[in-house]
Amino acid sequence: MNSSVYYNKGKKREKNEDDYLLAIKDDIKIIAVADGMGGHKAGEVASRIVIENVKNYDFEKNKENIANEINEVINNASKKLIEMGNNNKEYNNMGTTLSVGLIFKNKLFIGHVGDSRIYLFRNNKLNLLTTDHSLVNKLLEDKKINAEQAFKHPQKHILIQALGLNKELQIENREIELMSEDLLLFCSDGLTDMVKDEEIECFLDNNYGVESIEKLSQKLGKKALANGGNDNITLIVVKL
Repeated sequence: MNSSVYYNKGKKREKNEDDYLLAIKDDIKIIAVADGMGGHKAGEVASRIVIENVKNYDFEKNKENIANEINEVINNASKKLIEMGNNNKEYNNMGTTLSVGLIFKNKLFIGHVGDSRIYLFRNNKLNLLTTDHSLVNKLLEDKKINAEQAFKHPQKHILIQALGLNKELQIENREIELMSEDLLLFCSDGLTDMVKDEEIECFLDNNYGVESIEKLSQKLGKKALANGGNDNITLIVVKL
């Protein structure tokens, strides 16, 4: 697995409340991005705790049970955030998104809550593997707005669910058979709020196989900065 990370607080935030994970435990490759939210320091605390929970979880090498294990670690992390908020007013209403993928025996197992994203770039096409759990995406699904309006919508950061904010989570799970030369992109909305999907697809179409994985991640991140850099930017590019 060849991978590269771009991690930047952006142009308008004082600190980076995103966190991420790239790890290999036994034969399981783990990739995750979390985008924290909340009051003073609470956002960065939330994302860090959730990523640490994923990192420290002992996943069994049993593909039949991986989805259940992903859901267990997500639910446990969310309950921990809620408990911390109940015990300390400084952490009240802190929460985080989480998009996590486990690669095991040429399959990608996904667990997702919030509006960070996981993409698959295959055969020159960019495929979004996750659903944004946001108010704006609900409006888009209900055909009340179009894609252009969704991209520019002033309420695009309002989430329908996030770890730490919902007692009952509707975790999105997917299982994808991976192929040689597949490229995976995990990112917070600091990238996708600044760079449209079609721009990401065009960039990868022109540069994948030409530029190194490191340059792909750096150039994508700098594109988000150049377009405004309104939020923390975290992205992980993974070549199978």
